Amino acid sequence: MLSNKSQYILSKIGIPLFEDKSKLSTKEERTIHYYQKDAILTLHLISVDEYPEKEKNLLEAIIGSIKGNSSDAIAGKYAFLEGENINFEQITAENQSIKAILVFFDAMLITSNRKFVESPPLENMLARSTLKQNLWAQIKPFTEN
Repeated sequence: MLSNKSQYILSKIGIPLFEDKSKLSTKEERTIHYYQKDAILTLHLISVDEYPEKEKNLLEAIIGSIKGNSSDAIAGKYAFLEGENINFEQITAENQSIKAILVFFDAMLITSNRKFVESPPLENMLARSTLKQNLWAQIKPFTEN
């Protein structure tokens, strides 16, 4: 225990003796969901199973337009701490033979040497067809391989 004099001096120079625990910053864990079908890997903020039917159909149409090697769908999730960059290689390490990567959220958190296509959310593309046209322009090179 510090003496009253020591406590007074520390408080005058701005050193708190105690900090409010509720004010300490805690990083919340977030989750990225991935869905791979054929050789196309897609990343989402929610599970693909939680999308409405129209958004699922749009996603299937986008994946179908690229036409990778026919295979079963693989789904999973990757956890990270809020405010930290996402190590993209940890997500793709489990997913072999990837032809194209589509990200359906703000991809500023992703660090990677691999190229990927950042797409608007599926809900927005259903509302505005120009967004679909922009996405098509970006994925068209993958359809030609």
